Amino acid sequence: MAKKRIVKVVLSNEQKEILEELARRLGASESETLRMALMDYAKELNLMREHVCKNAAKPL
Repeated sequence: MAKKRIVKVVLSNEQKEILEELARRLGASESETLRMALMDYAKELNLMREHVCKNAAKPL
């Protein structure tokens, strides 16, 4: 299993309120909500595919 990392995020009061509401509506923690948002954004930018392809090309 991959090692988990801790990341500090600085949010404005308005952003924090939005995060709290999103997490409440999703029934998830704020941390999980941010993680899902990050991965959705990466998917939109095709970053996940690029990362996988780049790592697949590396020799073992």
